[in-house]
Amino acid sequence: MRIKKIPFISLIFCAFFLDKPVGLESVENKWNKSDTTLKIWTLSDIQPKNQQQKLEFRDAIEDINKNVPDIDFAIVAGDIANTANEADFDWYISTKDLSYIKEWYEIAGNHDVKWDNGVIYKKKINEQFNYSITKGNILFIFMSDELTSSETDISDETFNWWRDLVINNQDKVIATVTHAPLKGSVILFSSFRRRQIKDSKRFTDVLEKYKVDIWISGHVHIPQWFPNDVGNVEKYNGTMFINIAGIRTEALGLKQSESRILTFICGSDIVLLQSRNHTEKGYSKDLDTAFRVSKEFKCES
Repeated sequence: MRIKKIPFISLIFCAFFLDKPVGLESVENKWNKSDTTLKIWTLSDIQPKNQQQKLEFRDAIEDINKNVPDIDFAIVAGDIANTANEADFDWYISTKDLSYIKEWYEIAGNHDVKWDNGVIYKKKINEQFNYSITKGNILFIFMSDELTSSETDISDETFNWWRDLVINNQDKVIATVTHAPLKGSVILFSSFRRRQIKDSKRFTDVLEKYKVDIWISGHVHIPQWFPNDVGNVEKYNGTMFINIAGIRTEALGLKQSESRILTFICGSDIVLLQSRNHTEKGYSKDLDTAFRVSKEFKCES
């Protein structure tokens, strides 16, 4: 977390616009004066098929290094590799090491487990498929894809672990990270079996009763300017669903290299969400938004 300064009027400004479907072009400069922020780079779907797409991840790293200071940690929501061999993971690690960001929290996507059920991923990236971390009063829960199908397979054992964490931490802001989105979320194509978490109803039944503030996912490979890319669902206690895919570009130039920046402010329940276009090396200002979470962010001492 970075030490900075914000006048109270800036929070009033943000709160005034929260419920309006407009860009928040002037919010970024105001939030940069905050006393303390937690700034997170969220990315996914690196999975290069060729050398050019490997350069896209390196270029994204360079863009963040040169133009986006004060990132506290990065979240990678799966599909690090395309073929999941040791060389691809070694390339990812060596490229990641070019970043000034020292804390990285990854999960496995379907491509990371497709060839060997995640053996190499566990060896190279993280022995734990599923884990949680706490930053201040924010609980981040990470769940990997556990099987080789295109949809995200999360075992009942992992689901039960997640459910218990959610139930027992309602005093915290809760963020969940998975590779695919939930069926029943606002995310475009999440109704397609190959683009959703298998047996999503297990999770949505919990969301109807308990608060999960943020759900971060990738996998759908749609541009962030597409409709239904971000949004909350009142039926699920207002969970904010966020698609962050992806670093790899797609055909016809419709999908450029993209990620998102999440910024929490100490003492505020307002979160700033920004779309970063690494191809253009700038923010997509018309996609800036701000939303409320259930509790004010309490900084670590």
